[in-house]
Amino acid sequence: MKAVLVFCEGRHDVVFTQRSLGAHGDCEWVGRPIGELPSPFGRSAVARKGFIAKRLERHALEDRGISATAHPPPPCFESIVENATTRTMFFIVRVQGKTQTGPVVDMLRALDDTIDHPPGTFDVSEYAAAFLVDANGEGVTATLEGFRNRYSGHFGDLLKLEHGRWVTDTTVPVGCFVFHKSAQDPTGTIEDHLAPMVKGAWPDRFVEAERFVEDKRNDSDKVSSSESERLKAVITVTGQFNHPGDPMSIIIGRTGIPPAAFEGARTSAELTEFLTRIPWREAPNGAIAPRDA
Repeated sequence: MKAVLVFCEGRHDVVFTQRSLGAHGDCEWVGRPIGELPSPFGRSAVARKGFIAKRLERHALEDRGISATAHPPPPCFESIVENATTRTMFFIVRVQGKTQTGPVVDMLRALDDTIDHPPGTFDVSEYAAAFLVDANGEGVTATLEGFRNRYSGHFGDLLKLEHGRWVTDTTVPVGCFVFHKSAQDPTGTIEDHLAPMVKGAWPDRFVEAERFVEDKRNDSDKVSSSESERLKAVITVTGQFNHPGDPMSIIIGRTGIPPAAFEGARTSAELTEFLTRIPWREAPNGAIAPRDA
């Protein structure tokens, strides 16, 4: 079995990834207990507790405030989906920002130490690391350069890394998907793609929400600080009729915008193609696959 660790900036990125893999990648949500997950993520013959359980235990509850105990600090496992046919499991991890390199590397090092056993020890024989980030105002090229600078010390040679592509001259296969407006405009965020999806689902409400936000916002409001913040507000207001008080991650979730919104979204399909076209080193028959990027 293969595992893909998908590192996302925030919760709505996690939901977008989960639903995209469901719409285009024949994946199903995994809801079984942590101990029943494939080893080493779940328990195994060589470890009573798996990797995820050990990570949750490492945070001393006595040293944390009561409000901080509800959720583990990032990077944390937020969702799991699986393609049973290809025997690939996607562990979606919330990082909370693209610059949280240190904690992510600590997690990866711990996983490498855990999985460093003879072949056949664990259910998962190989893993890959995918990073989903926003271009923001930097653009795709600068975003990728920043990623290379932050992670080459851990993964190795990332010079050939491009948006939506994988490199394998590294410790594990590594890929980076940069959310941006278009080939003509390399800036932007995931909200630039979510907004049309929400508008398509609730066109009248979206137009009215956009008008409300535009008419009532002040220059000092956070919603006026960037286009992504404005779009977050519009999306959230649009979804309040069915999900009053809920955040954007719920509005785009399984009970929010319908599956057709993801099935018809180009970026959703492109992200899924990226995540499911990994050049694994170990071919399905056990042979070593070609190491091309």
